[in-house]
Amino acid sequence: MTEGIDFWFEFASTYSYISAMRIENASKQSGVQFNWKPFLLGPIFKSQGWDTSPFNIYPTKGRYMWRDIERLCYKYGILFKRSSVFPRNSVLAVRIGCIAQVEGWCPQFAKTV
Repeated sequence: MTEGIDFWFEFASTYSYISAMRIENASKQSGVQFNWKPFLLGPIFKSQGWDTSPFNIYPTKGRYMWRDIERLCYKYGILFKRSSVFPRNSVLAVRIGCIAQVEGWCPQFAKTV
C-alpha cells in the first residue's frame, strides 16, 4: 500500500485541471505525497441518466463553472484556454494514465494532457 493521499482526477474535468496544475507544489510545500489516480466521470454521469456533463445539462451551472474556472486560473496563475468541445472524450487518456500511474510518470503525463 502506497503512503500518501490519493488524488483522483478526470482528464476532462475543468476542476481536476486546476488541482492537477497545483498539487505538486502543494506536495512540496507540505511534504505530503499524492498518488495520482485517473478515473472516468462518464460512467458516473451515465448512472445518473446523463449523457453529458451536468454543466451542459444545466446552462446556468455551466456558465457559472466557466466563469469560476477563469477566476481560479487567474488567481493561481494557471493558463486558461476554453476547450472547443466540452467535455472531451478522455477514455484514451485515462487508459494511458493508468499505465503512467503504475510506472510513475502520471503527474507529468496528466499535466501535459
